[in-house]
Amino acid sequence: METGKTGKYFKYAIGEIVLVVIGILIALSINNWNEGRKNDQKESLLIKNIIEDLNLDSVHINQSLNELTNQLDVVDDLIGKVLDSKKILDYNSMGLVRYSSDFRPISQRNHAEPISNLENKFTRKTLQNYFLKEDKVLDIFKEYEDIIHNKIRPHLSDVGMHNLKSLYEESDKTGQVLLQPEILEEQLGNIKFQQLLFERRLKTDAFKGLLNELNIDNQTLIKTLSENNNN
Repeated sequence: METGKTGKYFKYAIGEIVLVVIGILIALSINNWNEGRKNDQKESLLIKNIIEDLNLDSVHINQSLNELTNQLDVVDDLIGKVLDSKKILDYNSMGLVRYSSDFRPISQRNHAEPISNLENKFTRKTLQNYFLKEDKVLDIFKEYEDIIHNKIRPHLSDVGMHNLKSLYEESDKTGQVLLQPEILEEQLGNIKFQQLLFERRLKTDAFKGLLNELNIDNQTLIKTLSENNNN
């Protein structure tokens, strides 16, 4: 101060402060870059896991679609018999009228919460929209399941249509005739059973239609996620 070097000291101090600030900014930038890279890697891994689950869902969807096709064929045959008594039925397959396919996708169950935090808005919205479509399928699935489990099966039991012997028959040799043919023929003239077949047909067809649409969306989503994740 006494030698008149105050200005130099101030310049030196300011220079030190600037260097410290620059150092802090560089450190923050490096830290942010590292955090961003970690988040990108975490999101990339999440997308890979989602794709794996979507592929598993696709396998189950296709299996259910095949089952639903067979179920509809049986219901159509039964309704055809109601409308035309001369129609010949394959009793080995009539038991499918009491069967139900499954719909329990794992992609939404495993990843609904994590995707809400995805930074990529397009990916987040795409997945959320797909899960909304799954919910629509689930709604009709519950109606489809209800008509079979809570109405058709109890009715079959009440009229004694189940064939007890089928539990002990070897299907690869004799075929499993799950329903008593004579009781089935009799019930085809029963208005209540006809109405159950009507509802079974409508719900099964609606479930199959929505499930088929979801299957197409599933494949499109897998392709989109894979392309975006690779980029």
